[in-house]
Amino acid sequence: MNRLLRLHVPVALAAALLAPACGQDTPTLSDVARAIVQVTVAPNPVPASQNSLTGAVSIGYKVTIAELAGLGGEVLFVSSQVFDPETGLLVGISYFDGVNLVVFVGSKRVEPAGTLVVPKTISYLLPDLRTSALLAVTVQVRDDRDNLINQSVLVKVEQPPQ
Repeated sequence: MNRLLRLHVPVALAAALLAPACGQDTPTLSDVARAIVQVTVAPNPVPASQNSLTGAVSIGYKVTIAELAGLGGEVLFVSSQVFDPETGLLVGISYFDGVNLVVFVGSKRVEPAGTLVVPKTISYLLPDLRTSALLAVTVQVRDDRDNLINQSVLVKVEQPPQ
């Protein structure tokens, strides 16, 4: 019995060392020094839908975060702001941090040479009931080499043709 116990302990220790860690996604680092992040918004321009009773405008769009260099990372936030093009005033905002991304998208990570698609909506109201606006989308990513990357894109919001 004692000899059997002496054989099982080293085998169990070796198996524990060789088995992958449960619940941890340790990324494999490539030789790429810095991730390259590209942010796009679809559709572009973003169509506006106006409520005829209240005048409130709603927009829905998808933000695609693509990593192009082969080094993944964690998306820290996706922020969207709607601006009145005539006055420059901020009229709407939407902000997803990492926790929101996990809840609404299922992940806050963009894999090497992969994409993460984030659906977003915003409602806003312009003083004279116009619908056209400017949408600024900003994304911040911390890549697997701890580089902080910021990317922004500006797109038009327009009333779709009738």
